[in-house]
Amino acid sequence: MQSLRVLIVDDEIELRKTVRSILQTSAGDIQWTFDEAATGLEAISKLKASDFDLVMMDVRMPELDGMEALKKIKAADPRTFVVLMTAQANLRDAVEAVKEGAYDYIEKPVRPDQMVKIVNKALEAREMVSSLAISNPILDDDTDEEFVGSSQQMKKIFELIYRLAKVDTTVLIRGENGTGKELVARAIHFNSPQKNGPFVAINCGAIPENLIESEFFGHEKGSFTGATERKIGRFQVASGGSLFLDEIGELNPSLQVKLLRVLQERKFTPVGGTREVKTSARIIAATNRNLEKAIEEGRFREDLFYRLNVMPIFLPPLRERREDIPSLADYFIKKFAKRHHRDITSIEPAVLSAITHFSWPGNIRELENVIEHCFIIENSNIITFNSLPDVVKNASRNNNEQVRTMTMQAQARGGVASTGQALDYDALKEQFEKEFIINALKSNKGRINQTVAHANIPKNTLLRKIKKYGIQAKDYEE
Repeated sequence: MQSLRVLIVDDEIELRKTVRSILQTSAGDIQWTFDEAATGLEAISKLKASDFDLVMMDVRMPELDGMEALKKIKAADPRTFVVLMTAQANLRDAVEAVKEGAYDYIEKPVRPDQMVKIVNKALEAREMVSSLAISNPILDDDTDEEFVGSSQQMKKIFELIYRLAKVDTTVLIRGENGTGKELVARAIHFNSPQKNGPFVAINCGAIPENLIESEFFGHEKGSFTGATERKIGRFQVASGGSLFLDEIGELNPSLQVKLLRVLQERKFTPVGGTREVKTSARIIAATNRNLEKAIEEGRFREDLFYRLNVMPIFLPPLRERREDIPSLADYFIKKFAKRHHRDITSIEPAVLSAITHFSWPGNIRELENVIEHCFIIENSNIITFNSLPDVVKNASRNNNEQVRTMTMQAQARGGVASTGQALDYDALKEQFEKEFIINALKSNKGRINQTVAHANIPKNTLLRKIKKYGIQAKDYEE
């Protein structure tokens, strides 16, 4: 049974009782735990002392009204889900509050069916955000058991998602396979004004080239061989919601032109049709491709890139935020212990070392698969090195051998290892990164975009590493 905590904030005790009664009556398989506050100040105090899955709050209250309390709550933790309750006379305030970060609002007098519907949607959206947080770890200054990890990069991305949820701009999500691009898209949608509309996903690289235009825009009956009936396209289905175009870099040039027109004019013509169809779908695109390089090679339109790239989100690969791996592994262990009915609760140090230093080309998805593989193989109540897949074990052995070799070489040169200090794997990795970036900049005469294209490194990664190592690109200009 799912257990959820709700904070009910209203200066009228009878309304607080009504909200509690409605939610308890519609419990289903949910076990509710309630707390109450009579003012905005009291609510903020309770939120500082404890965590709640949902806050139900009145707009008009003494001391600190709901609008001001909302701003303070969101400033302290933007992940807090708040549903406002308001009289008809204050409806404009409630609409404004949604722009400030409230999930939704309920009109007074409260109707049970309306409240249950909105609360269920809020909890669904919250679950989506929780999944995102687990797949792409975020941790605030105060430890929150539900949100694992310690990556500051992901915390910034998480905050950006909340900002994007308030506006209707086009978003381009960039990152390697397995970094959680669709989860980011879903989190943006389910926390946005379009949340009540459909979320439609389409993988541009998985549909045959001769069918993708029909998938996008639909077709009329008889428009081509096999078109035995009229079909509605994804742009029309997603109207009023969000359309997620995954692997946008796989689109052929002719479809890129048509997509650009839809983004500019918000209308399209179905295949074989003559009428124009309008769409209000928000476009969220994603790619694992180096689009700058594709533009240089003539495979991707520059004007489409800038139309999509209004607000980019860059998801770093797991190897660039290794500090999150232990927390992620712990989460997956708990997940699979429950799924497979096993008593495994931890991993031995050799396993932690191996997975922390593995390159993870498949990112979080690959880490999850490796942990599940261990559950299938392991016979004890702790994951041991032998239960790891061969690719991870072999990589760990190779890393250890390289460290031993470098240690011997350093000792022979009278280097750091001869002083009794062990060589540090991460320090050596950073040394390689710095040398690689310097050489790449030298080869491209300090030009950032040229370096991005020819060194096959994402622009955001290059800029981040340049800043990290104090490199001056202009030092390598002609």
